[in-house]
Amino acid sequence: MQRAMNETPAGRQLSRHDMEVVIRRAAELEAQGGSDVPEISEEDVLRIAGEVGLSEENVRRALAEHYADAAGGAFLAERGWASRLCGQGLVKAGRRVPGSTESVLERLESHFKEHESLKLVRRTNWGSLWEPEAGVVASLARSLDLSGRGYELARRGRAVEVQVLPVGEDESYVTLTADLHGERAGWFWGGIGFGALLAAAAAGAAFVADVALAGLGGLALLGGSVSVARLGYRSAVDKMRLVMDGTLDRLEHSEPLEPPRPSWRNILK
Repeated sequence: MQRAMNETPAGRQLSRHDMEVVIRRAAELEAQGGSDVPEISEEDVLRIAGEVGLSEENVRRALAEHYADAAGGAFLAERGWASRLCGQGLVKAGRRVPGSTESVLERLESHFKEHESLKLVRRTNWGSLWEPEAGVVASLARSLDLSGRGYELARRGRAVEVQVLPVGEDESYVTLTADLHGERAGWFWGGIGFGALLAAAAAGAAFVADVALAGLGGLALLGGSVSVARLGYRSAVDKMRLVMDGTLDRLEHSEPLEPPRPSWRNILK
């Protein structure tokens, strides 16, 4: 019995989950002990990951996503208490695509300028920030949409951020972020206003009969309006994510970024 307890654990086998738990706990203990953890290069990360059976492709993608998250919010950031009640105001989509960071960023920026009615606001080494073009002509073109382009990025978003980071040789990781704070505010303030009017009308009609019933009915109508607003905004988020995923699909498969235009019959519907 004593011999079994003293046996070395070197021969034990750990599952992938067990390994993650052990490494995470060891890192916590290092931090609690105040030990200085030396920085390591990407090459060392790839080597260590390879020794524990992780593929280089997945590790490089994880590194790119980590850098994207760490650099995220360079321009756009979530703000306000409304995110908990109404949902996130920023919609993100990311994808690993072929091409250098320079070529991928150039394609996206050219597409935004020529086909999405967006104008450049700021630029960094790894990305740029875009806003809808201002002016009567641009607004009218987006409203009429005679070309059938949709202009979803400019019509629904206050701004669009694009970030392109290197992953490997001639590969990049693209993150698109759309600011839907304005769209969210429209849905929820509209829903709250409409619900308040309904609640006031219902409360006034029922006040003579029962004050408590009037209050409960008003709250129920207001809550229902907020729920409808949440559903409407969720639909807008899904639509925006679909648009961004479509752009990333075409970028991933080296296709023209402008989607096929619908027929005149569909445009006029």
